[in-house]
Amino acid sequence: MNVLSTGMGWIDVQYGGLNRYFADYSNAMKEHGHSELGFVFAPKGSHINTDLNIRNVTHEMDIKHYLSRMRSIRKHTHQAMGSFNPDVFNPHFAFYTTMVTRNLIPSHIPIVSHFHGPWALETEVQQTNSATKAVKEARLWIKKQVEQLTYRRTDSFIVLSEYFRDILTETYGVDQRKINIIPGAVDHNRFRPHPNREELRTQLGISSNQPLLFCIRRLVRRMGIDRLIHGMADVVRRHPDVRLFIGGDGPMRAEYEALINQLGLSSNVKLLGRISNEELVQYYQAADVSLVPTLTLEGFGLITVESLSCGTPVLGTPYGGTKEILHQISDDLMFKDGTSESISKKIIDVLNKDSFLPSREACRKHVLNQYTWGRVAEAVTDVFTEEIGKRKRFRR
Repeated sequence: MNVLSTGMGWIDVQYGGLNRYFADYSNAMKEHGHSELGFVFAPKGSHINTDLNIRNVTHEMDIKHYLSRMRSIRKHTHQAMGSFNPDVFNPHFAFYTTMVTRNLIPSHIPIVSHFHGPWALETEVQQTNSATKAVKEARLWIKKQVEQLTYRRTDSFIVLSEYFRDILTETYGVDQRKINIIPGAVDHNRFRPHPNREELRTQLGISSNQPLLFCIRRLVRRMGIDRLIHGMADVVRRHPDVRLFIGGDGPMRAEYEALINQLGLSSNVKLLGRISNEELVQYYQAADVSLVPTLTLEGFGLITVESLSCGTPVLGTPYGGTKEILHQISDDLMFKDGTSESISKKIIDVLNKDSFLPSREACRKHVLNQYTWGRVAEAVTDVFTEEIGKRKRFRR
């Protein structure tokens, strides 16, 4: 079938969980036999290097504002209705498709929306300004209303976790009968164990017996990086040779750098900044444990699955999608809560070998059994087929 999708950005230009999912999802749908046309935004002058049918609708224009992006998505979607003739419209970022009204989509074409998270809530949680509570609540309400314009015209939803299903029903009032839970996946051919892990660790400056912890997150408050750094003070006192590499960038970087220096952790904790996709895989492969200290709005836990696919166990907070993934392996892999004390205690227990940690082989096997793109493409196709059948009566 012809699938018209809209995303947010492109992974080779803008790192992020949604962008990674959209790229891998588009490839999986193509391999499953679908013809897909996707629209994304990339910075002016950026080149999208892919053999997938993905178009940067920014082109040479400098589209910085949301309103301009909405108009651009509306324009290209309207054009695609005639040139591409889609069987299903599949938006992945509701905010950009606000102006794609139902009368723009032929009545026989279902709208199946991927819900990757509450954009309104995420932007409010990440705010660092001093706006009053009333102003913040007003902004949140407006953003939610904009998102709901897309949700109200959606026939069916796909979410990656029970956690996001509950947010979609409780926060946005979506009928649970419209929601399909299809967990995400990982490119297990890219994210795989290294054939010579010790050699890789040597290249990264890590000795064979030196514990290496890894965390990849956008440096914003809700990711819990500050609590992880505070927790590392206790860990380093017990294990002075431990190293923690934190990949990713964001508005809190300067503050976290200062915190590391303040706590005297500069020899043990390193902020890597933004890293390439190739470097990301290498750090997963080299690490003894990956850490996910997210405090809220962790809808699936893509980094958890990526790490497991490389054979590296994961410790995480007992929230959202992280909890759902780790619970399948063992509850011992979760911190008691998101405090720095709980984070440090679990890490110390693991380094002391006083807490369960699955083998690298078991981590990889779990992903191959549960989180492959072939399984996702098949499940999504079933949803599309059902919704297309429901709208057949509208076809003239």
